[in-house]
Amino acid sequence: MLEITTKNILEKNLEILNEPYSKNKVIFVYDTDSKLAKILSEAYIKNLKNYKNLDIEIINFNEIKKEDLKEKLLSLRQNSTVILVQSTNFRIEDFRIRLTLHKAWVWCLEHNHLAYIKDEEIENYISAIEYKTPYYNKLSNKLKEISDSAKTLTIISKSGDKLVFEGWFEDMKQNTWDYTGKNRWWSMPVWENFTEIKDFSLANWIVEIRAYPDTKMIVHFPKEPFKLEIKESKIISWSDNTPKEFVEILEMIKKNEDNEIFVRELWFGLNNWISWEKTLSDVNAFERIAGFHLSLWKKHWIYRKKFPRKVTQRYHIDIFPNTDKIFFDEKLIFENDKYII
Repeated sequence: MLEITTKNILEKNLEILNEPYSKNKVIFVYDTDSKLAKILSEAYIKNLKNYKNLDIEIINFNEIKKEDLKEKLLSLRQNSTVILVQSTNFRIEDFRIRLTLHKAWVWCLEHNHLAYIKDEEIENYISAIEYKTPYYNKLSNKLKEISDSAKTLTIISKSGDKLVFEGWFEDMKQNTWDYTGKNRWWSMPVWENFTEIKDFSLANWIVEIRAYPDTKMIVHFPKEPFKLEIKESKIISWSDNTPKEFVEILEMIKKNEDNEIFVRELWFGLNNWISWEKTLSDVNAFERIAGFHLSLWKKHWIYRKKFPRKVTQRYHIDIFPNTDKIFFDEKLIFENDKYII
């Protein structure tokens, strides 16, 4: 199964057999420092060795001098391809691989934080990266169409609590495999949309939280959901059963972001192969779960200008509501842990 999945990523998503990518170099960089990184790398390498007519280089990160790897990556031409399979994140001093390649129009696909995925979650991860691109693109486009014309978003928790965002939304962004006319990069699993309320004063009421990450980006699933009170896009209080480590995170944000805990982006994961029954402990992977999650922060590269430069924008911490239903205006778009659009 994994061999087929990685073959589809190479041929259908990365299109390494199609021009212009087939005429340029493919570099695969991996480690075997975790169980998932090892089996994922083996599947990729088995496929890559079958492409005799392509210029492919396979590199074990732990067996190459970092400066040599940096030199190889910096020498790549536009429309080359780099695939990274990482137990954590590859570090080459201050050289940020994905960002640098992105600016050079080199396609960079990352599988990172694989050591954070528990052994019992490996099959969940493999299912989450299967080729379902036509489905995701169709769902993503429909969701954007609804969001861009909506005035109100209502999240109803399984407890019956409501979190309401009113007053129109920013142009919804799409993170799918449709990179037409764009320099292509992202991390797996992919597939989510996001937007933001235009007027921060119009986000209020209560939200029930089912999962949250710690400072090491590991997702925690408390025994019972806890509640946050949101007023004008800011968290102003939390229930007594809020986990101590999450309270510490809230206090950290408050201390370092002008005594405020902002709720900014509104995320819509699209991946039906990640669920509350099929979890992933790495927050960067789990955030693709079909449904809704929030980001606590003032920091964002796309909506940065909504705050003056003098305002501290430091954190990005995802939290996952215990969502029962989602409405845009009066239209029900999500229930029973599935989109119905």
